[in-house]
Amino acid sequence: MGQTHLYLSRTHRTNNRAAEQQQGAMEVLFLQRARRRRALQQQQQLQQQQQGPQRQRRRQDRIFRPRTTLHGLRERDIIQRYRLNWQAIQQLLANIEQQLAPTLVTPRTIPTETKLLAVLHLLASGSFQTTGALVGGISQPSFSAFLPKVLDAIIRLTPRHICFPNTLQKQQEIKQGFYAISGFPHVLGAIDCTHVRLVPPADSEHLYRNRKHTHSINVQAIVDHQGLITNIVAKYPGSVHDAFIFRHSTINQHFQDGRYGNGLLVADQGYGIQPWVMTPFGNPITAAERAYNDAHKRTRSIVERTFGILKSRFRCLDITGGSLLYSPEMVCKIILTCAILHNICVQRNIPLLELDPGMPEDDEEEDAGPQQEGGQPNTAAGQRRRQQLVNNFFA
Repeated sequence: MGQTHLYLSRTHRTNNRAAEQQQGAMEVLFLQRARRRRALQQQQQLQQQQQGPQRQRRRQDRIFRPRTTLHGLRERDIIQRYRLNWQAIQQLLANIEQQLAPTLVTPRTIPTETKLLAVLHLLASGSFQTTGALVGGISQPSFSAFLPKVLDAIIRLTPRHICFPNTLQKQQEIKQGFYAISGFPHVLGAIDCTHVRLVPPADSEHLYRNRKHTHSINVQAIVDHQGLITNIVAKYPGSVHDAFIFRHSTINQHFQDGRYGNGLLVADQGYGIQPWVMTPFGNPITAAERAYNDAHKRTRSIVERTFGILKSRFRCLDITGGSLLYSPEMVCKIILTCAILHNICVQRNIPLLELDPGMPEDDEEEDAGPQQEGGQPNTAAGQRRRQQLVNNFFA
């Protein structure tokens, strides 16, 4: 019994010595690590002192720029900067505010007015997002986040601002307006296409290359006698022919179904003549045919002028604004938004301050011509109706 007790005592003392040795080794390790940390801190402090205070990193305070508002701006300055006047901006803001209202309001929440003004400035100036954000008093990432939301909100107003005449009264009003220009009868609209440049996707670059070897979206528009856009198709790449766009458009199907009676569209020769699409004579022979061509040219010129005004009003669509650095889907949204804003300007008689009214504007992609590949062939029914117009109104 005594031997067993002695054995247990020796074992207990041995275990205690091992635990003490282990604890001592850990304390030594901790001390070594603490010395290394202190040495490293002293070395960093010494380097900072040698480099000077200008090399030390300092925390910069966050700067909040003042938000853009219309307060204090004259009417002319508002139109020059945003293309719309004060009343038009307020009405547009009321129409889209519910869709853009934030779910959580904080002191730094970007107001809906600031979002709208920043987007209007971008469309009008054709500048980069960085510039638009700086003018609006916001950051570029914030601008990039709400840009598509503002565009979508405005696009939802399309039925209110872009509508082909569907009532007899409105159709008769437009026919009379076109007839007053040059005596061309039954015209409901002038149709043509224009190109808006963009940087194409790498995997489908060839689809967006147009006949002038630039990359673009081919946009079809129909305008009335006042330059109001009544129909627009903005979804086809630049390589698609004008006639193809019209042939596959809803408006063409409506004319085929007889929805617009004896109404006509005036177009260039690339579209091909149909009973509801009148094109000029390629080689007029008689005086009546020359008179028809002259009236046709003056009637159709409204769509060319409209394209010029549209691109002068919204520089993001013009060649002077460079190529749009967005996806094709985003570019199409920008085009449709600009068309809606253009119609608001026309409806409210808002002037374009930068454009000389006496100087005609020609679209750079205008006049495809009958020789361009992909043009619509003439139909016998269309030629008969054109001859009837020549005999009845220009002979």
